[in-house]
Amino acid sequence: MIFGRKRKPVDSDPVDTEEEALEIVGEDADDAAEEADLELEAEDELDDDAEDELDDDADDDLDEDVEEVDWRADGPFDSEEVELGGDHVTRIDLGSLIITPWDGLGLQLQVNEASQAVQAVTAVWKNSGLEVALFAAPASGGLADELREDVVEEAEQGGGNATVADGPFGAEVRRVLPQEGPGGEQLFHVSRIWFAEGPRWLLRGTLLGEAAIGDADAPLVAPFAEFFRNLVVRRGSRPMVPGELIPMKLPEGPAEA
Repeated sequence: MIFGRKRKPVDSDPVDTEEEALEIVGEDADDAAEEADLELEAEDELDDDAEDELDDDADDDLDEDVEEVDWRADGPFDSEEVELGGDHVTRIDLGSLIITPWDGLGLQLQVNEASQAVQAVTAVWKNSGLEVALFAAPASGGLADELREDVVEEAEQGGGNATVADGPFGAEVRRVLPQEGPGGEQLFHVSRIWFAEGPRWLLRGTLLGEAAIGDADAPLVAPFAEFFRNLVVRRGSRPMVPGELIPMKLPEGPAEA
């Protein structure tokens, strides 16, 4: 993580890779990363009522612990939560979303050709990618839970499967979809989907390629998790329908924030 909530940013060690690239693609283009195929136990002398009471208390404590977890403590952040100036870190400003690339990271922007609005940005590194999209969310929260349920249902209806498991940003969806190969052979498209809810916004990150396969703490996952943590959302005050895509804008070029 490069910065934290309302404290002066500090530099982190860069990922040692090769060179940076920025590519703009049309809204109907395939995802670049997809192309890569990518107990507490009561003592014996306690009576049954005491045991039940202890169990209930333990369950309550567990529930409280879950509720207190702040999955965004280390990012991604809202623009009102961080200070971006004075750290000399190169960032790319997409209007509603500010991203922090590293040397060797490729970036592809999915653009609506009619409006020239950026609908999603995909960070590509080695044989993996992370597609990021930004959505409006209700102030009361809860949109991430709804979207996770939708993803699982859609995967099952499409002949695949999806499960919910622990991830770096809370519950993540691990999805496997059947896909026909170029020669008619049966292939499978594997992805992992992260959700992060902020003040009236939600970020969805879809991990693709080799990084989507394996354990949550696999080495290929870490750089993308760090990239996702360092995202900064500039939601704005415009009323929007929950679930509506928040467009980004084309960047003028990399700059120091």
